[in-house]
Amino acid sequence: MRFAVTPTLVLSVFVPGLVFAAAYAIEWNDLRAVLGPVLGLAGPGVVASAAVVAVALSVIGLPIALAFVIGSITAATDPVAVVATMSRLHVPAGLRTLVEAESLLNDGTGLVLFALAVRAVTEGIGLGDGIVLFVITVVVSAVVGTAGAVIASRAIAATGERTIQLAVTVVLAYGTYQLAAAVGLSGILATVVAGIVLGTAMRRSRSATPMVDEVEDLWEVIAFALTSLVFLLIGFAISLPGLGHAPLAIAVGTTAVVAARALMVYLPAQVIHVWRRARPVPRGWAHVVFWSGLRGAIALAAALSLPADFPERELIQQVSFGIVLVTLIMQGTTASLVVRRALPEAG
Repeated sequence: MRFAVTPTLVLSVFVPGLVFAAAYAIEWNDLRAVLGPVLGLAGPGVVASAAVVAVALSVIGLPIALAFVIGSITAATDPVAVVATMSRLHVPAGLRTLVEAESLLNDGTGLVLFALAVRAVTEGIGLGDGIVLFVITVVVSAVVGTAGAVIASRAIAATGERTIQLAVTVVLAYGTYQLAAAVGLSGILATVVAGIVLGTAMRRSRSATPMVDEVEDLWEVIAFALTSLVFLLIGFAISLPGLGHAPLAIAVGTTAVVAARALMVYLPAQVIHVWRRARPVPRGWAHVVFWSGLRGAIALAAALSLPADFPERELIQQVSFGIVLVTLIMQGTTASLVVRRALPEAG
C-alpha cells in the first residue's frame, strides 16, 4: 500500500510545530536590527519571486495564470539545511535571525499569495481585490497570533504547574494555526507571530524566566522530530519518473526562482532600505541569505492542496516538485561550503 502524503498532514501536523519552534527562539532585539531585509524578502520578495517565475514559464507556453500559481507555490523558502549548518558554526546571531525570520514570514505570505492565485484561476478575482485581500489576510492573521500569545502568556503566569505551562505552548502553536485557518486567514503567520510574541514576553518577565529554557528544550526536540519526518514525506511525495514529463518547465522555473532570489537579496533599494532603522547587510551575509532560498515542505504542501479539478493540476505539481527537488539538492548539499566561504570567521 502506497503511503499518502496529504496537504492536511503536512500543513496541520508538521508545519505549526516547526514554525512555532523557530519563532519562539527568535530574539526580538536581533530581529529588530534586521527587520527591514526580513520584511522586504517576506513581502515584496515573495510577490516578485512568483511574478518572475510566472513570466519565465509563460515564455515557454504555459498560461500566465497557471504559471503564477506555480510561482506562488515556489515563493516560500525552507532554509532547513542552511539553518542546520549555521547552528554548527560560529555564525552571527543576527544572520541566523535574518534567515529564520524571513523564511517564517514568507512561508505565511507565500501561502496567502498561493490561495489568491488559485482563486484567480477558479473564481476570476481582479488584481485590486487580490491586493486588498492579501493585505487584510496578513494583518488580521498577525493580530490573531498576537492575541493568542497574550492569552497564553497570562495562562502560563497564572499557574505554577510545569506540565500545564508546557502544554499551553503546544495549544498555542496548533490552536492559533487552526483558528486562523478555519476563518480563512494564514495559520502559519498567526503561529509565527504567536511564537515571537510569547518568546519575547517570557524573556522579559521575571516570573516566567525559569520556563524559557524548558520551553526551548521541549520545542527543540519537537522540531528535530518534525524536521526529520518532513524530509521523509518529501521523499514519499516526489515521483522521479513523473518529473521527466516536464524537464524544460522545471529547468526554466528553477532558474527563475534562483534569479528572483538574487534580485531581491542583492538589490539594496528593495531589501536593505525597506526599513529606515535597518543596518546595512554585510556582503557575506547577503551570500548566505541568497543561498538559503531553497524550497521544501511548504511548497510541497501547497502543490498537493490543489483542487482535484484544477486546470493542468498534474503538470503544475510536477513542475513544483521538480523545483523543490532541484533546490534541495543543489543548495541544501552545498550550504556548508557557502557559509564557510561567505563567512571565513565561521569556519
